[in-house]
Parts: sequence; C-alpha cells; structure tokens
Amino acid sequence: MNEITKQYNQLLDEGVSITDLYIYHLIVNDERSYTMSEKEILDAVQEVLNRQYGSSKSIEELVDGLLDGEEPDEENEWYE
Repeated sequence: MNEITKQYNQLLDEGVSITDLYIYHLIVNDERSYTMSEKEILDAVQEVLNRQYGSSKSIEELVDGLLDGEEPDEENEWYE
C-alpha cells in the first residue's frame, strides 16, 4: 500500500488529477481511440474536462459523446 501512496503523491506533485487519469483510461481503452495520437488523446481529455462544467452528464457519457464525434452545442444539450 505504501507504493500506491507514493505513486499517488507523485502524480499530485506532477499536477495530474485522478479525474484526468480516469478520463484518459476511458479513452485509451475504447476501440474508437485506437487511431488517435498521444496529443489527440491528451486534447480529448482536456475537452471532456471542459465539457464537464455545466453539464449534468457523467464523465462516461461525455467521453462516449466525444468519441462519437458529437459537438457540445445546444442541440446535443451538453450544457444542461
């Protein structure tokens, strides 16, 4: 358990949040992201974080919508 605490603290020191890691995990483990570059994946993580504010959708729904190519606009009701 000490190793997990050490890794957790190292991530926090580097400015990575658990939410960032979770979104990254959801994206890289989805077959729709297999052709994405590392930069595109990191941009997608940031986009999901941006879409999260003001939305009632879960992180999982936001990642799914992003990978489906949905745009955050009134029609898709990202910002309910």
